[in-house]
Amino acid sequence: MTETIETDVLIVGAGPVGLSLANELGYRAVDYILVEEGEGKIFFPAGENIFSRTMEHLRRWGIADRVRFGDAISPDYPRNMGFCTTLEGWPLALFPGVSNAEAPRKDIHSPEGGFFYPKKGFDPALREAAEEKGGDLRYGHRLISFDQDSDYVTSTVEDLQTGERRQIRSRYLAACDGARSTVRKQLGISYIGSFGEGFNFAVYFRCQGLGDKLSRLFGRKMAQVHTVCHANRAYITAVDGRDEWRFSMYTEEKRDFDPRDVVAAVIGPELAFEVIQAQPWTGHRVVAERYRDNRAFLLGDANHLRWPKGGFGANTGIGDAVDLGWKLAARLQGWGGEVLLDSYETERRPIAIRNTNEAANNRVFDNMIASEPQVEEAGEEGAEVRQRLRDRLFALRYREFATAGIQLGHRYRQSPVCVPDNSLEPPDDHMLYRPSTYPGGRAPHAWMNDGRSTLDLFGKAYILMVFGTVAGTDAFLAEARRMGIPAGMHLIEEEEIGALYEKPLVLVRPDGHVCWRGEGVPEAMTELWSTVAGRRCAEEP
Repeated sequence: MTETIETDVLIVGAGPVGLSLANELGYRAVDYILVEEGEGKIFFPAGENIFSRTMEHLRRWGIADRVRFGDAISPDYPRNMGFCTTLEGWPLALFPGVSNAEAPRKDIHSPEGGFFYPKKGFDPALREAAEEKGGDLRYGHRLISFDQDSDYVTSTVEDLQTGERRQIRSRYLAACDGARSTVRKQLGISYIGSFGEGFNFAVYFRCQGLGDKLSRLFGRKMAQVHTVCHANRAYITAVDGRDEWRFSMYTEEKRDFDPRDVVAAVIGPELAFEVIQAQPWTGHRVVAERYRDNRAFLLGDANHLRWPKGGFGANTGIGDAVDLGWKLAARLQGWGGEVLLDSYETERRPIAIRNTNEAANNRVFDNMIASEPQVEEAGEEGAEVRQRLRDRLFALRYREFATAGIQLGHRYRQSPVCVPDNSLEPPDDHMLYRPSTYPGGRAPHAWMNDGRSTLDLFGKAYILMVFGTVAGTDAFLAEARRMGIPAGMHLIEEEEIGALYEKPLVLVRPDGHVCWRGEGVPEAMTELWSTVAGRRCAEEP
């Protein structure tokens, strides 16, 4: 007889998205089981660009400092990007970046700031945090199949070591199992967009002298260096800040190359190196046609595939995990309505389309960078050519590395659980972030007099931010509590924060996004709470 185990949520996949969902559910005391085919070993490093918004989630989970000052890479290692003709040639442009340790002090819009951290350190840190919170993480287990009805999802899972199969009956199924998602395929959900737009070949290697060579060329340590004159526009990324590196180059077709030949052609024959692993990959621009089927949800690469141009992949997927995580908790705890779960696709799919297209745009701009024959000449003509190329690099490539608008400025437009106020929406710029409490956007960060960030107030409940004296706030919160909706209030005395938040009353969801704002307490309090908790559609009278 097959053993049956019961849980609230079954998570499939233990990449950064699945592990982030595990941490989000653990933070909200939701019972879950995570199954992962592998053992958690990271074979190929990628996705080291961790956005400030992602770090804000880690801050809420209580692990931001642990990761920031972890030993996978030095906290003092810079996050800068450089461009050169070749590694033996001329430096062309330097896009400066602060170190992991400096980021919280330098970013005026976030208490955390961006983060540069290798996947081989990031994923284990997420795993450790989830296990510390009591999470049930089962590595070496594969999802075989599943069936769902109106109340449950029944999944068959195989222990790959013993061959034993068990059934897991869950209220919900969260597919974080990547581009080849078993769940997505069984549900018959297709990607929409453009496949195979281009190709790349990447090599993970160890070289002790490469860091010194890059430092001599640019006069400082470098996180990433792009070679403009190399035939395949190769670039090199620091993995551990010491002797581990990732090499990448564009190719005309998806195929294997001799990794030693392509790496040596770029770093030079004088440097000894060891190839750890090499692999080709393909750039896509696709998003799933839908994110939900009854009680099964898709997240991360199961939903969207894009060019790795800007670091949008894992960060977009982690945003999926946070958005779905708090909504599943609300539904399981009984105060969130079904519209709240419907809003997962309404909110997150447009963000995936936005970010996937932006990554594709970055690839187009990259292709517009072309060298000139005189670029490596030592004379005046060569200097003029290099200056023109430098100007083009700043005009076309800087946008890939300056993405404050992408990271912090995304808004959940037309969400059924956010209430519009008929105000003019602020500009949506991928590079520039303008703080705003426009409904659907992330509530702005500001330091309060007690040393906390405003973002530290959000997480477990809806929070009413009150600026000045406003009548009726106690009754407004009492109505939420009568309806079983977790809610609290904070009276903010700092005038500069009041100006930043724009309205006397701003209601912030558990995920830190604004769902309503106004000049005073609404007369239809019950209707408002019903809307933001997903118990009714915002369009209903």
